[in-house]
Amino acid sequence: MYVKQLELTNFKSFGGTTAIPLLPGFTVVSGPNGSGKSNLLDALLFALGLAGSKGMRAERLPDLVNHSQTRRNQSVVETRVVVTFALEPHEIPQATLSTEDSPAPPTESSAHPQTLEWQVTRKLRVTKQGTYTSTYLLNDQACTLNELHNQLQQLRIYPQGYNVVLQGDVTGIISMNSKQRREIIDELAGVADFDRKINQAKEKLDTVKEREERFRIVEQELIQQRDRLQRDRVQAEKYKVLRQELETKQEWSRVLAWATVQRQIKQLQTQIKEGEKSQTQLQTQLEQLTTQINTDTKTLETLNRQVKALGEDELIKLQTQLAQKQAEQRQLERQQTELKQTQLHQAEELRNLQITLATEQTQLETLKKQQQQLETEQIQPQHQACQIALQELEASRNQAKTLNAAAQAWMQEHTQIRQEINQLATQLEPQRLEQSRLQERQSQLERQISEQTQALAEIESELAIVEDEMATADTLLAPEQAEIQRLAQQIAQLQEQLHLNQQTRDRLHREQRDKQRQLDKLEAQQLAIQETQGTQATRLILQAQLPGVIGTVAQLGRVETAYQLALEIAAGGRLGQIVVEDDSVAAAGIEILKRERGGRATFLPLTKMQSPRNLPNLNLPGLVDYALNLIEFERRLLPIFAYVFGQTLVFEDLATARRYIGQHRIVTLDGELLETSGAMSGGSRSQQSSLHFGKSEAQESNEVRELRHRLAEIDRLLGRIETDISSQQVKLQKKIQDLTEKREQLRDLDQQQNQLKTSAQALTRQQQQIQTQLSQNQSELSVTLAKFHQLTTDLPQQETRLSQLRETLAKLEESQTHNEWQTLQDQVQQKEQAWQTQDATLRGLERQKQDLIYHYQRQETQIQQHQTRIATLQQQQTQALQQATQSETEISQVLAQVNELEKQIRGLETQMGEIKQQRDQQEYQLRQAQTQQQSLQWQLQNLTETQAQKQTELKSLTEQTPPELPPELPEIPADLTLPQLQEQILNLEKRLRAMEPVNMRAIEEYEHTQTRLDELSQKLGVLDSERTEVLLRIENFTTLRHQAFQEAFDAVNINFQAIFATLSDGDGYLQLENAQDPFAGGLNLVAHPKGKPVQRLASMSGGEKSLTALSFIFALQRYRPSPFYAFDEVDMFLDGANVERLSRMIQQQAQQAQFIVVSLRRPMIEASQRTIGVTQARGQHTQVIGIKLQD
Repeated sequence: MYVKQLELTNFKSFGGTTAIPLLPGFTVVSGPNGSGKSNLLDALLFALGLAGSKGMRAERLPDLVNHSQTRRNQSVVETRVVVTFALEPHEIPQATLSTEDSPAPPTESSAHPQTLEWQVTRKLRVTKQGTYTSTYLLNDQACTLNELHNQLQQLRIYPQGYNVVLQGDVTGIISMNSKQRREIIDELAGVADFDRKINQAKEKLDTVKEREERFRIVEQELIQQRDRLQRDRVQAEKYKVLRQELETKQEWSRVLAWATVQRQIKQLQTQIKEGEKSQTQLQTQLEQLTTQINTDTKTLETLNRQVKALGEDELIKLQTQLAQKQAEQRQLERQQTELKQTQLHQAEELRNLQITLATEQTQLETLKKQQQQLETEQIQPQHQACQIALQELEASRNQAKTLNAAAQAWMQEHTQIRQEINQLATQLEPQRLEQSRLQERQSQLERQISEQTQALAEIESELAIVEDEMATADTLLAPEQAEIQRLAQQIAQLQEQLHLNQQTRDRLHREQRDKQRQLDKLEAQQLAIQETQGTQATRLILQAQLPGVIGTVAQLGRVETAYQLALEIAAGGRLGQIVVEDDSVAAAGIEILKRERGGRATFLPLTKMQSPRNLPNLNLPGLVDYALNLIEFERRLLPIFAYVFGQTLVFEDLATARRYIGQHRIVTLDGELLETSGAMSGGSRSQQSSLHFGKSEAQESNEVRELRHRLAEIDRLLGRIETDISSQQVKLQKKIQDLTEKREQLRDLDQQQNQLKTSAQALTRQQQQIQTQLSQNQSELSVTLAKFHQLTTDLPQQETRLSQLRETLAKLEESQTHNEWQTLQDQVQQKEQAWQTQDATLRGLERQKQDLIYHYQRQETQIQQHQTRIATLQQQQTQALQQATQSETEISQVLAQVNELEKQIRGLETQMGEIKQQRDQQEYQLRQAQTQQQSLQWQLQNLTETQAQKQTELKSLTEQTPPELPPELPEIPADLTLPQLQEQILNLEKRLRAMEPVNMRAIEEYEHTQTRLDELSQKLGVLDSERTEVLLRIENFTTLRHQAFQEAFDAVNINFQAIFATLSDGDGYLQLENAQDPFAGGLNLVAHPKGKPVQRLASMSGGEKSLTALSFIFALQRYRPSPFYAFDEVDMFLDGANVERLSRMIQQQAQQAQFIVVSLRRPMIEASQRTIGVTQARGQHTQVIGIKLQD
């Protein structure tokens, strides 16, 4: 696309209609000053609506009409500019006009049939009265300026862009401030669109907040009402339950009272009758038992005397000695048993050793006989046989040496014939093998030819099947590829959303840290102020909840709003002083401040403050009242507030108060303070004032509240963003997994298709190879048949010659000399083998002899060991026998002593056994009878007392028996007694009286209020979710806004660096004043011209500024390219060398876009492809001529 023609009618210095054709590439417009060359660019601006009248160097639009038209006194004059664009078919803008008529399509160019023309026309009609109308036309159809700009943007022509660069644009970039320069990047990045979206979202957020605030107010009212009703409802429900419980238990009480009395009467009557029977029985048993005890006592005394007379002490002594002897007997018997077991083990071992020793001695004799027999019967005869075989071998060897000379001639002839036979056999055998091979190869080739012919048919069939499968796989690939593309697009969208959320999260984290730092700083400042004013120490005391602390002066007083400022100024720092019950509380508070290092505070003990004096009545002009009279407080706090305010007067204004300066302490309603000393204080009041009446602490500033609100908002957004990120990551992982699976399936299909292609190619190659091999095999078969026939003819002749030579050799070998020599050689070999056999046998016998000697020596050693062990065992047996004899003697002695003691004991027991048994039995019976007597006496006494009590209870219950109840009785817990129930009834009645009066309607009203509150909570939840969603949308737009700006800035910066290096042989870059938050600062152009230090734009020379600004403009154009550009004398501040560089840059850029440059400089004109000359004679219209400079 390019500007094909510019047609001006009565526009500025152009009279009539002037058509200026333009071509692609680099065109320079040149002419004298004032000739109207810049008006061509003004015409472009006018027609395309890219600038206002000021931008076209006119005060008002009517000034654009040619002066010759305005001087003709016509009622209406008109100027018109038509811009014709040459478009390619794909560049036609999609027009969406608001009018009913759609624009006419572009017309086809006659010069270039494949190029379409698209016209933009603007007409300006001016009346004689100075009013005017402006009309835009697209292809001769009316449109609005917005519609024109929309379609120009489709053609990459932007109203805020740098398509047309006028003389003031370069100096404008130089003179504008850094923020305005940054706003150029903003416009380039589309920041305004994001700002518009953010503002729309904020408007919606404000609406949501308003609704939420309204709902919150209603919610608070409902919560208060519900809480109030909750207390009443709980009270009513509790009262209702208690009333029902009371009625039930009263009914139970009546039932239990009657049932209990009846049951008690029956039980008492039965118990009294049983008690009377028991009394009679116990009395009888007690009398019988007393008689028996007396009798048993006398009998026991008699038996004791008899036992003692018979010698009971001597019996006990003998029994003790018997037990000792029996223990000694058992110990000796155990020792004797152990000795017997040891003797048995030793005898067994000795017997086994003697048997083993006899066996070993027999084996030793056998080994000695075998050794002697081997020496005499085998070794000596074998040694002699070996000597005889060696002598015979030496004799045969000597005889063979004698016969060897006679056989030498026969050997030569024999060797010659043998060599010829071998040579002929060597030649004949390969030929036979070759014949066999050829015959086998012939069969093989015939078989291969048959197989290859069959294989070719099979390959053709397989190839057809593979081609069908390839066609099927091709049909399956297209849907899989489409599905993969769809999944890839979804993954890209999810990744983009995830990246946006992650960027938003990171940006919010940074903002959170910054806001938290600001909040910490403000809180630290506020804390420092509080410490200086004492409120920090006050807070520490109040938080300690020290008993006896009443509060601060500010908390304990209430004032009207009109007097608040005056009274707070009058009280000053005493507002923060702490009122306590007595001085001990003050002392405890001071100790806390010391321990916690909490600063200092002033305490006002009520018991120590002096009572105030009466205030005199004053009637002064402008006087409001005493400050003490304008504050409300408890009467007991009067000494405190008298100390705080004293006799301070409150006046309406400073003018009236000044009359009494020095006489009274005065404060005005505006906050001026006049001391009795004459000092005056006033002015503006700090917003950081710490304390106010009715409050114990300073309110947070608006900045702190806003920071806290923003931090809470960020926390909520981060929680939502983290949830969204987790959800998106899960979805992304699922999509990636699906894509991976689809790609695996596609890979399998591709692999299958590749395998099929490979199979087809392999089958094709195999087919070609088999055809080639078939041809080769057929040729080879012909050659093989020829060779086989040739060998079949030659082989019989050679075989005949070989037979003849073998017959000659056989006759030669039958001669006598050869036979004798051969026989002698055989004898030598046989005798040598015989001698070797005899020698080997002798060595084997020698080894047997050595083995027998070894076994003999080993047997002797074992016999010696066994004999030593037998001697040891025999000695141990002798010792054990002696010990056993001694033990038997000791056992016999102990046994005799035991028998004697047992005999003595039996004699004593026989004498006193019967009497002692009688005594023990009688003593036991006596103890049992005495115990039983005591038990019966105790039972009789208790039974008598119990009977008397039961008679009394029966009489009382009979008198108190309640009336009988109806037959239908309620169910009562089995473990509940009447006293417990009566106590419960009394407690219930007390609780019911304590609860009255009760609002019983609160139950129903509470349910209704709770229902409304639940519905409202649901609505608030929806609003909160919607609010979070809108906030998240704003933050995402903000992130995209930052991202778009950063991308545009980075790209323009790269372009600027490259272009500046080309234009100035130096280096430069763009610098943001605030890289962390670009929108909070501006943009600087930093340049380093060749041979000079790094400079900012403001410190450069005029030419350097122009080059830097032009580099910036070119960087902007390169980032967002347009089809054409127009420059108006941008080289006016440059020297010749820099103009050449600029012209080369434009010449290079003109390869991608059309450039129309207004210039008077020779390097620029020479670098252009064509030049349009503009001239104007005195009093005439501007005229234009064209000059083509380059092909």
